[in-house]
Amino acid sequence: MSKLLKKGFIYLAFILVALVSISIENASAAEVVDYEEGVTNLNNTLENSAKRSDVLKKPEIGWKRYDDSLTSIQYLGSGWSITDSSTYYKGKRHASSSSKKDDTIKFVFSGTKIRLIAQFYPGYSNDIRILIDGNEESFSLVAPSNGPVIVYEKTGLSEGIHDVEIKKNAKGSWENDLYLDAIDVDGKLLAPDEIPNVETISLDRNVLELLEGSQDKLIATVTPDTAKVIWSSSDESIATVDQDGNVTALHEGEAIITAKIENTDIAATSTVIVKKSSNEASNAILSITLVNGITKEYDVTNKVLNDYLKWFDSAQGTSTFKFTKTISPYKKVTEYIVHDKIASFEVREY
Repeated sequence: MSKLLKKGFIYLAFILVALVSISIENASAAEVVDYEEGVTNLNNTLENSAKRSDVLKKPEIGWKRYDDSLTSIQYLGSGWSITDSSTYYKGKRHASSSSKKDDTIKFVFSGTKIRLIAQFYPGYSNDIRILIDGNEESFSLVAPSNGPVIVYEKTGLSEGIHDVEIKKNAKGSWENDLYLDAIDVDGKLLAPDEIPNVETISLDRNVLELLEGSQDKLIATVTPDTAKVIWSSSDESIATVDQDGNVTALHEGEAIITAKIENTDIAATSTVIVKKSSNEASNAILSITLVNGITKEYDVTNKVLNDYLKWFDSAQGTSTFKFTKTISPYKKVTEYIVHDKIASFEVREY
């Protein structure tokens, strides 16, 4: 009996060891790390000291470095290739052909700051567009040959998830002119299945000022970028908007332009302020004193004032100049000033 109990304990021990081994293996598999975490600062300073154009072979403290080879980074376009060199981070980097201007990089990260790691060279592109959550900036890769360096840095972003798009505005003279070697962030580079499916919309301007008869375009940034935007105006007698965001100013006043994600209540607005054109807007008081001592005052535009000055210099005798003014919201009065009845006048601009 005791032998059977001993054998039972031995078998149980083997089973427990096997279960523990499986658990450890599963935990190890779950803890795969696809980034390198910074443990020192550049030049061993107490705080982060690296800045744009500095060679930075490893991320600084508080930063995580993700290699350009990760599948969470999208390389769109047909001009991409992978080049090898011991000077690159992990020995490889992505390169875009200078003959392909539409090559694009896209990724999503969480955090408050980002650094792009690549290389400089005189023949690379000097005008690269980067959009973070639809806000556009540009940077250059043109400088004496060096790498891996910080080619772009953005800090002070709001804590959260950020969409990034990188594309050339101008081509370089070298065979390849846009490169990515690595990405440093203080949070995490997100894989496609980690990106929340959240719909958002924003406009590039909260206020748009236009003159009557003019036109401008509002740009909507949506997440996901496949969402359809429906445009509308609160007062089409003042300003209209088409389904591409083109706003046309019709009459003086204010209107609210709304961009809404179709089939949702998610929307963004911009206030359109329509003003009269400069040659019609009031900007001076013309005060005319007549020979009988009566003073007439007129709120005039540039055009009316200039017409009056020309008339006064050239007219004489009983020649008249016509002024129209509103004396109530619904009544306009026309007055005629006779040239030889004018004793003096003054212009008060405002």
